[in-house]
Amino acid sequence: MLIALLISSRILTTLSFSDDEFDLVFVQAIWRHGDRAPQYPYVNDKFTEEDWKRIGSGIGQLTYTGVKQHIKLGESIRERYVKSGFLPESFDENVIQFRSTNRNRTILSAEANFLGMYPNEGKVKLPITVPKNYGYDCINNVMCKCKRRDLLQKMAKELEEYKEVMEDSTTTSLFSKLSEITGETINAENFWRIPDTLRCEKQNFPDVFGEINHWYSAELMEKMELLNTKINRFTSGLYKSRNLNGLDIGKEIKKLRAGPLLSDIIRRMTQKSNCLNQECRSSRMICSQNIRELKYHAYSSHDMTLYSLLTSLDLQDLTSSEIGGWPSYASSLFIELFVRKSDKLPFFRVIYRNPSSSLPSEFLNITPLIPKCHGLSHCSFKTFENIHNDSLRRMQSILINVIVTLLVGFSFGIDTNDDIPDELELIFVHTIWRHGDRSQEGHLNNDPVDPTKWIEGGGGYGQLTPRGMEQQYKLGKKLRDRYVSTGFLHNFYDSQQVYIRSTDVNRTINSAISNMLGMFSSSSHRPGVDYPDIEGWPRGFMPVPIHSSGPASQDCVASAFCSCKRRNALLEIAHKGEQFQNFINSEKYINITSQVSELFNTTFTFDNLWQVHDAIMIQLIHFREIVYNQTWYSDEFFENLDDLERPSKAFVSGLYDPPIVDGINVRKEILKTRGGPLINDISDRMRTISQCKQVAEKCDVYHKNLKYYAFSTHDHTVFALLAVLGLETVVAGEERYGEWPDYASDILVELFQNDTDRSFYFRVLYQRNTFSKFEVVTPLIQGCKGRQFCDIQVFEDRAKEFRPDRPMKEFCEILPGEDNIVSRWIKNVFQSPDQSTANNYKWYLSVLVAAVLSVVDVEVSDLVGVLVDSNHTEPVTEGVSLE
Repeated sequence: MLIALLISSRILTTLSFSDDEFDLVFVQAIWRHGDRAPQYPYVNDKFTEEDWKRIGSGIGQLTYTGVKQHIKLGESIRERYVKSGFLPESFDENVIQFRSTNRNRTILSAEANFLGMYPNEGKVKLPITVPKNYGYDCINNVMCKCKRRDLLQKMAKELEEYKEVMEDSTTTSLFSKLSEITGETINAENFWRIPDTLRCEKQNFPDVFGEINHWYSAELMEKMELLNTKINRFTSGLYKSRNLNGLDIGKEIKKLRAGPLLSDIIRRMTQKSNCLNQECRSSRMICSQNIRELKYHAYSSHDMTLYSLLTSLDLQDLTSSEIGGWPSYASSLFIELFVRKSDKLPFFRVIYRNPSSSLPSEFLNITPLIPKCHGLSHCSFKTFENIHNDSLRRMQSILINVIVTLLVGFSFGIDTNDDIPDELELIFVHTIWRHGDRSQEGHLNNDPVDPTKWIEGGGGYGQLTPRGMEQQYKLGKKLRDRYVSTGFLHNFYDSQQVYIRSTDVNRTINSAISNMLGMFSSSSHRPGVDYPDIEGWPRGFMPVPIHSSGPASQDCVASAFCSCKRRNALLEIAHKGEQFQNFINSEKYINITSQVSELFNTTFTFDNLWQVHDAIMIQLIHFREIVYNQTWYSDEFFENLDDLERPSKAFVSGLYDPPIVDGINVRKEILKTRGGPLINDISDRMRTISQCKQVAEKCDVYHKNLKYYAFSTHDHTVFALLAVLGLETVVAGEERYGEWPDYASDILVELFQNDTDRSFYFRVLYQRNTFSKFEVVTPLIQGCKGRQFCDIQVFEDRAKEFRPDRPMKEFCEILPGEDNIVSRWIKNVFQSPDQSTANNYKWYLSVLVAAVLSVVDVEVSDLVGVLVDSNHTEPVTEGVSLE
């Protein structure tokens, strides 16, 4: 029946698009390993390790049958992608990549698969990525170590649906009988081992299986497989009744199982799509050689991982007829990325191959079965992105969320949509954006691009280009849709509602002007009211005042690089630390800085290497051919430079780990001077607006009507605010930690009031660039307990934690001294020569702090003197964000 449905879907696809309309540009494959021996034989099992070694390598290992299955799959892949001309006839590791979990059976499956793809290249050693720690490989192993998932699975056992199955007399009777047969206690957690073991033995030793297991019957096996399928679905989060105390348990489990893999797949598809898109190539998203040449990426994995990907696509029933309900050995899924020839837009297609079906060699297009694809054979890549956004969010701050979950009775859940509850009213918005695309900041010795070529945006270095103006115009249109079109702001510029502040720099001022043009230039303009009704005046354009607070070097609120002696002194102290010393003494640092210094006839170090990276990055956008014609340039060169620049940016931003150097919490103190002024400016304004809402008669005229406050600023300022909020990884993920925000990236800090109890909440959203949409990131802020709308007190406490100790101008003149030395106990914890001991203390400390927070409902910054030195009576006042 299912095969018939799939075949009919293939016929249906011809009604939608023909393959002639699309060019295949990228393929990602994920398969289950081949046939294996059982992983955990039971106590009374008669088959031994030696039995399994005769047909493979032993317990849990790939059998010879499994090897053959993957050679056959590889041959089918060769037929589909190599002989068609999509992949090269000879293996090219730049075009084809393999990744496997750290298990022999998946690694050997990948090698056998490769042998089928390229049978004449048996001497080629397959370059395969294998993460060392299987337990922490959450991309390819859905059962990686994850306390949150374990807690969710524990919570799910309270669902009536689960209890009904486990407490049924048939289940308890089956467990009892199997316990007697196997010689061990069988329960819901270890039950799967029994049908798995019997299935493997019956498949591989059919002649003697019945004789050895005289108690075995087909009826008993059928009962086991039926129960096994139900448990497997529960493990995958497939509950019909998924809510417990307001938490959608099934959805959260699916996020944690499928999320990392889905994110990895879509990240690579996005990069590939950007490489092929001229408009994207003109942004900061440089197309690396790796992704430009890559055409095929394969994951060698397990049944549960493949199944988790199917569940994320709402295709979990595809394998319902399989044993256990999960994909059979050597089943595979192929996610194909296409570009439509007519408009160059990206589309995707999902192909499934099941070797145990009646059509084992057939690649079936299952895209039409994906609900959001509505029967189409090629589905818009936007749909894939929406599936990704609907089904998961980045898995950050899991530790704190887990602890809070325990202590508040499993009552939280990350809300990922942009819906606003009826009881919440939006009352104020802060927006902090980075300027748009600009010319390079300055000239280099031996610069490949002549200064006279920079003519855009008024000409010269550091100026906003027309492309940058367009980016900000588009951002303004987005903000108009969000706040003007919805009625929150007037349809025209209202000086009482809107205030725009910029650093005193051309590119940020012009970005603000371009943004306002997108936000307030519309068909509903009022000639003679908003602007002169005269010939020659641009219709619909009203000049919007752009304010600044003096030179950027003195504006520490809007510029995280304002002049500050204290910050410079703190950086000098931080540079003495082990982390920084390891960085500047690394082989990569020494090689790159030496090479760059020689190329550009200037001594480049940590302090000024950014100038080279900045210049080349921007030249690759505007003068790509000139750069590529340089004998010294290669994509590998820029990638190495990029890899070195990210930690440099993290260091200059204050993100040191461990944070204690020479007894000073350099991380916290540097963040105070960078993001501290801005977060406190925002917090103070939100507090004033909140007070105005509570006592209107005491509110001044300015704040009474103010509803929208914008900062037009720089990448380092946007990053500094994210860093003090603990959100620095939302910029580019953990893999590119330290990356600063892209052009026209934007943070929204929205303030809400609850109509019922009149309390106040905030929400933070982030847009990576004009090709992205705003994503809610509030749930990732420590103290928000996974909620989209967070108590305003959390924001105020965060601001207080990073508040400069006195007015910023004065604070920057005070060099760090004895008053900044942390308690010896904390210093020893973070600087212990035994790193494992230090990590253990960090774990204990985080648990203790989180526990106190959740119980007494206060933030870390208020816990003065809670933690006491074990050898002294003085309170710990630094090193763990305590004040």
